[in-house]
Amino acid sequence: MKRIIEFGLCLVLLTVLMPARKACAQQDAQFSQFFAHRLFYNPAGQADDNLLHVSLTDREQYWGTAKHPGYRLLNGSYFFNEQNMGVGLSLNQWNMNIESEVLVKASYMYRLQVGQDAFINFGLSVGMLHRSLHKGYLPGGEQFIPTDDDKFNPNLDMGLGVEFHTTNILAGVSVQHLPIKLGDNPSRVAFHSYYYFGYNFFLDEDWSLFPMIAMRMGERRTNIDLNVRASYRDIVNFGVSYRLDALSLMAGVNIGRNFSLGYAFDINIGVTSRRYKPSHELILTYRCEFKSSDRPLVKFE
Repeated sequence: MKRIIEFGLCLVLLTVLMPARKACAQQDAQFSQFFAHRLFYNPAGQADDNLLHVSLTDREQYWGTAKHPGYRLLNGSYFFNEQNMGVGLSLNQWNMNIESEVLVKASYMYRLQVGQDAFINFGLSVGMLHRSLHKGYLPGGEQFIPTDDDKFNPNLDMGLGVEFHTTNILAGVSVQHLPIKLGDNPSRVAFHSYYYFGYNFFLDEDWSLFPMIAMRMGERRTNIDLNVRASYRDIVNFGVSYRLDALSLMAGVNIGRNFSLGYAFDINIGVTSRRYKPSHELILTYRCEFKSSDRPLVKFE
């Protein structure tokens, strides 16, 4: 337990000391269901249950606001138990008003066993990012027409991550969008870093409680997610999440043996509550087993 506490303190220290970096474009999407999007934030955050995982997420930020931001994310991963390695693929599309981005990246994860029920995952992601500007209107109402100077070229995108997990503990650190520049006027996103720690409390044979803290650091912005989820027999779950600018209510359900559905409703708080409308986030997950037809239901990611 002492080592676990020391590890958690190291994560907090790294977070406090991590400097902000210069922005190159918009910030990463802040998905409210952080636990279900670990692969997007950390290439080491892949499930290692020897199942194929495919998830599709649609997040409508400030739904009802003209030209509101929209995020679409497709994740897929599979773990090869015999080789202690996993591979993943992420496709993220983001758009708002005159700007849009597409990020495609492949992930590799290697799992190292360090105890009877303790593992460390090491992850690397490599992909391509493309940003584009379109004809439209700026927030002040003036018309924007892109010129040749507003065109961006695709750019290499890389990330690194480490994740430690046991039956009860989940902790991870990752850096995304390493400062790489290829060619002239490349598409770039600000350097980001992520830190998270959670502990799964098994209350009895039916119920479990999973509190988690996640910190996201980008240029001029640091946000902390404090969330807790209650799960019943790995069939349904519900929870609440708080971050500095929003309160989120979440719920999820397993549908049969292969599908799960999750939903989050974000309510803006503080100064943003007067400017922006609530956000909606929906995620559909499919899990497929290759080797055993009688494998029990898996836990929510």
